[in-house]
Amino acid sequence: MSDDDDDPALELAAVPVQVPETNRLWRLTPTMNLLEKSRQIAIVPAETEDDARTIATTADPIGRNWRDRLVFTADCTETSERHVVGDVIFRSTPQQPPPKSKRSKNA
Repeated sequence: MSDDDDDPALELAAVPVQVPETNRLWRLTPTMNLLEKSRQIAIVPAETEDDARTIATTADPIGRNWRDRLVFTADCTETSERHVVGDVIFRSTPQQPPPKSKRSKNA
């Protein structure tokens, strides 16, 4: 064993990474999806609606344009928790099935 093995590891000071955070969550929802069996919404922490739309468009693996205000509406919610700006949650929500027809028991 050499003397080098007994020396403590040298620690280097690093500048802390700052991550932008917000209390605002934007929910982007399709305005119409009559032909789709399910729809996908985006939940995006951002300070402004335009920022939320840009972040969702950039992060969308399918390539949808969430900036299109005619296709996607935006609602903002202020939360007590802090959220990292730039995180996006895409969530699929199934449409309600059509109502079942009622059959008579005698049929």
